[in-house]
Amino acid sequence: MYLVEFVLAKPATAPEAPESAALNALWSVCLPEDGVEHIRLHTSRAGARGVFFLLAPHPERAVSRASEVCDRALERCPEFRGWETTRVGGVP
Repeated sequence: MYLVEFVLAKPATAPEAPESAALNALWSVCLPEDGVEHIRLHTSRAGARGVFFLLAPHPERAVSRASEVCDRALERCPEFRGWETTRVGGVP
């Protein structure tokens, strides 16, 4: 299992996403093949910062899967309209 950090930034004009809504939005776009086991998330006026705990064959694939989940969430979830991914990485 790998731990992958991520940071999502929101524009100043975008509404804040409550932590529970943002977490539910992330889970809603997870696919079985992503290997996501757990998500920890903290939201703020600047966006959201969190970690995925996921199963993957190697660290690079873990980062790739985490990035794919973030991309899908920003693309599909109204909670993240106008947000962007600023960091995905940090696999120990």
